[in-house]
Amino acid sequence: MKASKRFWLAFVFPSIVFAAGLTLLAGCVPLETVSPPTLNEVRLGNTRGRAIDDSRLRPGEIQAEVAEVDRARREIRAITDDGRTSALAYDPVSTKIVYHGWDYSVDNLEAGDRIAFQPAPRNSRYVDIIRIQEPVQARAGRTIARPAPTPLPRSDVVEGTVERVNYDLGVFDIKPRTGRMVTVSIPYNAKPADVNNFRGLRRGDFVRVEGEFVNPDNFQLLAFLSPRDR
Repeated sequence: MKASKRFWLAFVFPSIVFAAGLTLLAGCVPLETVSPPTLNEVRLGNTRGRAIDDSRLRPGEIQAEVAEVDRARREIRAITDDGRTSALAYDPVSTKIVYHGWDYSVDNLEAGDRIAFQPAPRNSRYVDIIRIQEPVQARAGRTIARPAPTPLPRSDVVEGTVERVNYDLGVFDIKPRTGRMVTVSIPYNAKPADVNNFRGLRRGDFVRVEGEFVNPDNFQLLAFLSPRDR
């Protein structure tokens, strides 16, 4: 065997194999994972990379402002753009808060945040995803989170005789002892007990309900306060 061939087999070829092995090992080393920033960091703009734009409404979404997060009831009180107050039931595990492409828990939501959400699906009473479109810090020009406000008081009470029930639209008319007719609407996320009370309503029943006036003639129900009379 020639000396040049022996030199190739003894020195050059093993060096090539060793270098190739190092290259393969380097390719197998896992890349460093990027941990998501805290929501406060994202709110304050203290993050790297391009932020995903969440400002546009998606099909079926409702835009609102957070008034209060009631953790005891697991509800988010939100005021929609048409002036209605909605109680969004959430699940502390499955409901996600999304902001700039990152997922967070409901505990990160703050009063004053502008949000977009879709009504809870038919097979669940909980909202799945809530997107923060504009945090309270950006709207108020502040750099720190403000404390949650004092819980909002429960609103008006209407009582009277049921004049009409539209089960398909989720509304019924009450004629108070004094005053004009009031149309009461059942919210999409009403409690099961309130839904059952509504489905059992009949013309002539006397009811007492609590809720909020959308305008002088329309009332959004929060709860039935007394059993209906048959």
